[in-house]
Order: sequence, then structure tokens, then C-alpha cells
Amino acid sequence: MRHTLFTVLLFGLLIAVIPAGPAAAAGADCGKNFPTRLGCWQDALDDGAVVTFTLNKPLGFDAGQQGSGAAVRGDLKNLRVQVPADVHTGQGGTALLILAGRALVDRDARIDRLDDKTLSELPACTSDLCKALKKSSLSGGQLIDKKVGVAELGGDKSTDHTRVLLIALTAVLLLLLLALLLAVRRSRTPAVAGVTESRSEETGAETTARLRPVPPAPAPSSYGRRVGPRTGPSRTAVVRTALHPQGYVELDHVLYRAVWAEPDRTPPVPGAYVEVTDAHEADSDVLYAFPPAARHHARGTS
Repeated sequence: MRHTLFTVLLFGLLIAVIPAGPAAAAGADCGKNFPTRLGCWQDALDDGAVVTFTLNKPLGFDAGQQGSGAAVRGDLKNLRVQVPADVHTGQGGTALLILAGRALVDRDARIDRLDDKTLSELPACTSDLCKALKKSSLSGGQLIDKKVGVAELGGDKSTDHTRVLLIALTAVLLLLLLALLLAVRRSRTPAVAGVTESRSEETGAETTARLRPVPPAPAPSSYGRRVGPRTGPSRTAVVRTALHPQGYVELDHVLYRAVWAEPDRTPPVPGAYVEVTDAHEADSDVLYAFPPAARHHARGTS
């Protein structure tokens, strides 16, 4: 997520700081007539630069000096022509307005009508601006109101607004990029500290475990169940299955379930003799089995 956001911000920053294209201003050293100026701007226009030309006085056309009308350039989409107030365009200035990609005129400017000779030297007169100026001379205000492809000089603030917007966007993107870098740096520091602390705790736990004495192994489980002292009469029985802790004993040719009552001693193997007594519980059918010596000991004391 952080890498994606960083890429988006960097991409936006590059878009904001990279200009839309090279720009050039048409100086006064490009000659006084129409064909000379076009030749002066040719290299910049061919390179894709936006050439801005401000017409401060009438400009002659004189295209025939360099050949027929086919020699006049028609691909002047990167040319920006401006006509200030109280300026007559002349035939060359009017031709530049028609051929330019963007025409800006003041309302008090005077745009001269195209004569037949100029029209014959220009490409086909198909635009609304060319058709309007083919009929009569018009003021800048009249052309603006007719909406024939010219804009008002001084009323077009899009370039300045765009420049301000790009500067503001660049500043915002730089701030966001700085904030992102600080956030990434802060998030990494606690993580490294946490890993170091965790490793230290693990190392300490391992050291404590190595120093802690090993407890002795638990005693083996008892063989039977401790039932307390033997009570009641006992009878001799033969072990038929291992009493571990319960098994079966044979008494008067009948098998009875019995539990070994001496858990601290190894129970007898099948075939051995044991002494059995009834269980303490009245409803229990399990006999208590004792070593045979216990019975002999009981008889000797009686």
C-alpha cells in the first residue's frame, strides 16, 4: 500500500513539474513582412514549440515574393497571434490570425478585410474567421461577439491559472511525499526495536531454561488401588488374569472381578494365589485381592 501511494505521488509530481511543451516568443528581429516572419518561425514550429507573436503595427503580406500561394504554410497550429487595442492588422496580420492555432484580439483592435490578392495566396478559406473577414473589416469586439474563432486578449487567463494550479499542485504533492517518507521512517523504527526486544527476551528465556535444574522423573504409576486396611473374612483364590489394576480371579470354580489392593507391590502373575475380601461398598461386585501372606499373618495373630 505504501509503495503504491508513493508511486502515485511521484507520478503526479512528475506530471505537475513537466511543462506541456516548449514555448517561444516571436521577436522583432524576424523581419517586417509575412513570408520573412514565417521563415523565421519555421524551425521553432517544426520542433513543436508554441510561438507567440504580438502584432503592434500593420504587417504586410507580400507572399508572392517567395512564390505562389502553395508556399504559404497552413500548419500553424502552434502559432499564437495577439492583436492589442488600436492596432490595424494589415493583410499579413489578418492572414496570420486566420492561419494561427490561437487568435487573441482586443475589442478595440482593427482587423483588416482580406483582399482578393491575399486570398489567392492563402490555403482554402473555409474557417468562419476567414469567411467573416472576406466580406469586410471588423473590430476585435465584433469578431469576439460573432464567435468566429477568436478570443479576447486579456480575457484568456487559462495559462496563468494553469501555471498557478501546477505550482500549487506541486507544493501539495511535495508535502504529501514528505509526510509519507516521515510516516514510513517512523513505522520502521518501532518494528526494529520490537524485534530486538523480542530476540533479547527469547535469549534470556533460553539462558534461564539452561540454568534451571531438571526436575526428577515422576515415580512410576502404582499397580493397583489403595483401599485401606483389610476388613472382613478372606478366602483364597487363584489369579487368572493380570491384576493391573483389575483382573479376574477364580474362587470355587467361578471367575470374579478383583482389584489389587497393594499398589506399592507388584501384583501376582496369573496362577498365583491371593487372599480376597468383599469390597467396602455394599453394591460393588469387585473383590479386593491381597497377598496370601496377609491371611497367614492374620491367622497367626488370632
